[in-house]
Amino acid sequence: MTFVQPRRLDFPSSGRSPRLAILRPDEDLLRLLDADHTKERSYSQPCRDWPEVKSHLAILLAPADRQGDEDGGEQAERIWGLGIVRPAHETDRDRKVVVARARRLRGLVPASGLWCAGGERDTALSKLLPESGPVTVGADTVFANLRRVSPDVEAEVQRLMPLLDDAEGWSERELRWRDERDALLLFAKIAGLGRSDFSEVRLWERTAARASFISGLAGTEVQLMLDDVRGHTATRFSGIGETVVEAFASSRGNRSYDFEATSITHQSVVDGREGSLDAYYYHVDTRTLVTLRYVRPGPNGLLSLDAWHSLDEFHSSVHRLPRRDRRSPDAYSLLDDPLFLRIHEPEPFTAALHRTSSGAIYPYDQVAAAFSAVASKPGLPGPPVGALARHLVPTHFAQLVRDGWLGAGGVPFEAALDWVEATIDTAGVALVVVDFSLRQRGNGSGIRTRA
Repeated sequence: MTFVQPRRLDFPSSGRSPRLAILRPDEDLLRLLDADHTKERSYSQPCRDWPEVKSHLAILLAPADRQGDEDGGEQAERIWGLGIVRPAHETDRDRKVVVARARRLRGLVPASGLWCAGGERDTALSKLLPESGPVTVGADTVFANLRRVSPDVEAEVQRLMPLLDDAEGWSERELRWRDERDALLLFAKIAGLGRSDFSEVRLWERTAARASFISGLAGTEVQLMLDDVRGHTATRFSGIGETVVEAFASSRGNRSYDFEATSITHQSVVDGREGSLDAYYYHVDTRTLVTLRYVRPGPNGLLSLDAWHSLDEFHSSVHRLPRRDRRSPDAYSLLDDPLFLRIHEPEPFTAALHRTSSGAIYPYDQVAAAFSAVASKPGLPGPPVGALARHLVPTHFAQLVRDGWLGAGGVPFEAALDWVEATIDTAGVALVVVDFSLRQRGNGSGIRTRA
């Protein structure tokens, strides 16, 4: 069930040319790419000179034996298809790259049109283009020529452009999409999804996504239940702005995961006000709550005082939660406070990668101490991210929450929703993931196991 405003948002295409790369994969790799264009494929290539480790629009050329003959036996290079390539680690002799979303064109298209100027072949440009690797010279010309090759190629370019990492000119909506996508994948791991389970993220549709990321996913319609939990978040906040709810459950019958995700965006944020995200994970069976506040450091690497004031206002307004109910003498927890800060590495939004972003997660008390230290020294704009020394990487954080070592236990669902309401008032955007799974947990914080 989805509560949305009946309007369509247009996404103007950027005037900038994307980063381009020319690849010459072998026949075996092309066969794998053709079999399933949603899967990522990695391989080694001779070129190591990538100017940056970011995604490129990949022009995949057909192998020599697939090129065909032209002009009395002279072989002409042809384009097999387009995709996205991300450089990975270097080896002693070459560079690992990962190819994603690659799709074959309906017919092999001559590649000679890529290095033309004024309708004539530009020999100098063709010699400067790489045998394999990123296009660092004449990229604007090559991209403009690529879009003119055929309507089929232009359609592929339009399909891939929204999926490219582009660090310049992100809109506020795209930044919130990035944060919400990261939180959803992180909590989905806690709820029991493996990487291969979450096909919905790989099928994400940009044009269907309004103020929230999950509105671009193909989830399951939520049936409002009488247990006052399923659908209750959406019902309580449906009139506050834009609310979207999707459910995700294992289709294999073993109920390895069963959770519901609800995104609530305050109307002022829908209308263009800048907002930030709080993401909530709530496990119904053990009443465990974990909250992530997404914070973006400035270009100078400093945390802003405005971000701190908003977080402090939020933390001061929410109800204090009960301490954990110790069910056994050896029950133990690392932290009882459910509030953590999530800080990304400076990575752009992309829907092409079904993984969480790199970065770190910090407990609230550590961040509060860092800001208190700055407040004692007038004139400092804010603490640097480097001052937050103790942190968790997302993978370890997910495992610790999953095994019951982190988060507040014994929290009534209504108390958790009171926190959500405080988020909407102070940050503007909330994502609530409610986990209904009954799987066994670790005994890190007294979460009971089932026989």
